[in-house]
Amino acid sequence: MASLIVETVVGIPEAGRKKPVSILCTDTRVEIPAIAETIEATLSRIRRFSQQNNLNIEVNLLRPPPEQSFWVNIIGRGYPPPNRVFRWCTQRLKIDPVTMFVQQRLGHWSEAILHLGARRAESSTRAQTMAGREKRNGLNRHPDLPRVWVSNPIEFLTTEEVWAYLLQRPNPWGGNNRALYKLYASASNGECPIQIDTSTPSCGNSRFGCWTCTVVERDKASEGLLASGDERMEQLIEFRETLLHYQDPANGKRDPKTKQGADRPGPLTIEARRELLTKLLQLQEQVGLPLITDDELFFIQQLWKSARRPDDGGGVARIVTRQKGILMSDWKETNRLRELQEEVAAEKGIRAETLRRLLAKVDEYSESHRAFGLPDELLAILKDDLEHEQAEGKKNV
Repeated sequence: MASLIVETVVGIPEAGRKKPVSILCTDTRVEIPAIAETIEATLSRIRRFSQQNNLNIEVNLLRPPPEQSFWVNIIGRGYPPPNRVFRWCTQRLKIDPVTMFVQQRLGHWSEAILHLGARRAESSTRAQTMAGREKRNGLNRHPDLPRVWVSNPIEFLTTEEVWAYLLQRPNPWGGNNRALYKLYASASNGECPIQIDTSTPSCGNSRFGCWTCTVVERDKASEGLLASGDERMEQLIEFRETLLHYQDPANGKRDPKTKQGADRPGPLTIEARRELLTKLLQLQEQVGLPLITDDELFFIQQLWKSARRPDDGGGVARIVTRQKGILMSDWKETNRLRELQEEVAAEKGIRAETLRRLLAKVDEYSESHRAFGLPDELLAILKDDLEHEQAEGKKNV
């Protein structure tokens, strides 16, 4: 899609390039390393080409905000790793960053057309979805964004036709797509020939997702890259197996109750979250890749303080200190704050642990500048406290 867009703009005389054009790509922060590197390098070349030729093309690599990252949701909020039933990742990591970007720009643009690279040949599900959309002049309305239209220029192209275009035409910004072809070939676990008839396979059917993906049974792309020599994938694949282990309630890593108190598998226990953070920091050192940021660690600590069995406010710092030897907080200040919280809790007749959870939950909502849902979350914490008091009362009878 980027090639088509850039070629189209190049073909317009400079005086006619009035409307802004933005090329958008999402980075979930858990992309397969080889893919992330290829995307960043390509976007950098497109940006430089646009500047040199006055194309008025803006290039944007969109990422989810730290408070909605994959690791903050799993290790911080305790979301179980995604599965086919609870596939929470796509909306938060891919769709929301694009939606936020478009919403922010609509004030300047008034309206917009999104040109997407979706094709019917990708899957039967995709074909059925695209066939059911009503179009007007080749465009259909965006389901969630008013004044935004969607175009699918390559909707009816086959995989072979896409590769034929990419391999036969040089990129407008320079270079060719042989390296991209080789990357797809590696993901297919070996060289795959250019398809010249229906009897020869195409490497273009590989689908790249996140290296953490627990929705699929096997991550064949990651396994193919490992088999083709990308040694970084070995430990990443092993960690994905760890996520699958934590996903299964039978392995004891999930709370037996949901956040709302229902008797069915709920979030990851605070112990499981500590274990995963320790393992993730170890993995980061082993592979030499930046897997989690300081901002994410900060949000994880905030969320731990409002968990069902809350952290004391220093759990993340202790884990990071053990792993990296770096101090992350002023312990004297933390201890004094805990003393004040215990005094207030005694005055109000609630447990200090409950007060800390309430305060942490308010802080969490304050960080995102929203209040919708906060009263229900606070009531759930108070309900937990009441159930705890009732259980303690029964023990003492």
